[in-house]
Amino acid sequence: MNSLVSIIIPCYNSEKWIERALVTALSQTYNNIEVIFVDNESTDNSVSIAEKVKESFPQLILSSAKNIYPHCWDEPRSRGFELMKGDYVLVMGSDDFLREDFIENNMKFFKTRPGEILALQSPIMGIHSDTGKTAGIISHSYKSLEEFKQKCLNSCPVNTPTVMYNTSLFKSGLLKTRPEQYGGAADYDLYCQLADNEIFIYPAPFWLGFYYRWHEDQATWKVQKEKVNYDALIQKYWRDRWKI
Repeated sequence: MNSLVSIIIPCYNSEKWIERALVTALSQTYNNIEVIFVDNESTDNSVSIAEKVKESFPQLILSSAKNIYPHCWDEPRSRGFELMKGDYVLVMGSDDFLREDFIENNMKFFKTRPGEILALQSPIMGIHSDTGKTAGIISHSYKSLEEFKQKCLNSCPVNTPTVMYNTSLFKSGLLKTRPEQYGGAADYDLYCQLADNEIFIYPAPFWLGFYYRWHEDQATWKVQKEKVNYDALIQKYWRDRWKI
C-alpha cells in the first residue's frame, strides 16, 4: 500500500476560500490520504462550511486549537501534528488549493530517494483573488545545504505551504517552531533549524500543482506590516550562530 499522507489545513476566518481548499485536498488522485481541518477560533462561517464539506466527505477530520499568536498557524498545526497518522505531512493554507495530482507528484519525488529526501518544497502558482487569473510561478533553487544557509541569511528561500515532510522529523522533535519569539515568521526560523540539523529541504525543479492565492487578508502580508522585523531577527540569530 502507498504511504499515508496527512494534509493539515489550519484555518482562521477563511470562509471565502476554505471549501475549495478542503475539497481539492480531499479529491487527490493519490489514494491514501487523510485531511485534518483545524480551526483557530474563527469568527466567520469557516467551521460551518467545513462541517458541510464533511457531509460529502465523512473521512474529513475536524478539530480546533486556541488562537494565541497573531497571523500564525503554529497552534492549529501543532494540533494537526498530534492527530496525524501519516508517513508524510503537508500543511497547506486555508486560502490555497491543489491540483488533483499534487500529492501524487510529490510522492514520486520522495520515491526517487527513499529515506533520503525528508523534506520537499515546490514552486507555487500565484492566483489573484479578485480576478482568479494566474500571477506566475515563484520557485527557489539551491544545490547544497551551504548554499541554502547563505540564502536564508538574506530572505526565506522556501515556499512555506508547499513543504511536505517525512513525519520522522516530527517524531524526532525537529519540527518545533518558536512563535513566541518570531510570530508568523516562525516557519522561516524552522527552515534554518532544519538546516542546522543537516536536513536538506529538496527543491522540486518544476511546478507540481500548488495554487497560492494572493489577497489583502493573507497572514504573510500582515506579518510584514507588524512593528517587529522578524526576518531581521531571524537572520541575525543564524548569522551569529553559523558565522557566515
